[in-house]
Amino acid sequence: MASVAFITSETGGAQLEIFHQCGEKVLARRLQTELKTRGFDVSVSGSHEHGLKTLVKSMMQLAPEEVIELQLNTGMTSEHYRTIGHCLEALRNQGVLLICLDRLENVGNHVDHPQPHDSYIRNLIRQWEDEHQWAKAMSKSDFGASHSNPGAKAPVADPTLCVLNTAFSLGGMQAPQRLFGFSLNENGQSLAGYGWMQ
Repeated sequence: MASVAFITSETGGAQLEIFHQCGEKVLARRLQTELKTRGFDVSVSGSHEHGLKTLVKSMMQLAPEEVIELQLNTGMTSEHYRTIGHCLEALRNQGVLLICLDRLENVGNHVDHPQPHDSYIRNLIRQWEDEHQWAKAMSKSDFGASHSNPGAKAPVADPTLCVLNTAFSLGGMQAPQRLFGFSLNENGQSLAGYGWMQ
């Protein structure tokens, strides 16, 4: 794997941001250009999250050429996040490892936060998949052209849903094929999520 791109989200924020973690900034500039051609205002800054470099080192035997983080801002529509996911597909097809990462701060109890194995998130993704299939079928008729999904116009305020919408479109607008999880380490950290297989 030549390079790694993390897609994260933060509540608020004026615009998308690309944080360059290591490497020559080739991938960061390429992604910035791709997003700008689709109408997104995005800046490139230096590293702000050193934990991502540590995560990459623990995942891969060889150091990647470049590591970047695309930080999404909340408040856009689900269609905007899905457009970003489609933009990232080109990078995936060029061998970039794309990881959509929803981070939980290590404070308090996370019982209320939906986990990948919970039915809420899985049913939500299935619903998105059904809606996509329905919209695809209806787009071939005159009826479908005048009846769009009203939920697609509402701003998304939950950072988890921002990341999930992006991952869903990046995964080909279909349900994930894998569910994975890694145990807690000595610091009480764990990693769990979905895998969309190419």
